Amino acid sequence: MNPILNIFEHKGVYFNEGTPIELADKLLKLKENRTRITLDYGDTETKQSWNEQFDITGYIGKTTGTKPMLILVYNNRSSGGGLISTNKILTIKESKGKKLIYSIL
Repeated sequence: MNPILNIFEHKGVYFNEGTPIELADKLLKLKENRTRITLDYGDTETKQSWNEQFDITGYIGKTTGTKPMLILVYNNRSSGGGLISTNKILTIKESKGKKLIYSIL
C-alpha cells in the first residue's frame, strides 16, 4: 500500500485501498475480455447507491506510467477516460442485457 495515495498494487495495476481482491480480479478480467459494462457507485458500508447517471458506462482501460490504474473509456475509439473508483463499486452489469457481473448487495 502507498500511504500517500491510499492505493495498492495487484497484478501490475494499482487499486484504491479498500478494493476487494475478488473485485480487482474481476475488473482485470473484464478489461482483458473487452466487456462493455455499467458501474453503480455508492457507499460500500451502507450499500447506499449514489445513483450516478454519467460516466458509468464503457470499457475498462488502463493508464500509462509508473502506477497504472483502471479507467472507464466510453468506446473503442476513445483515447482516455476517468479513473474508476474501485473501492466505491456496488455493482457491475453488462452494458447490453444488464447481466449482473459483480455485487456487494
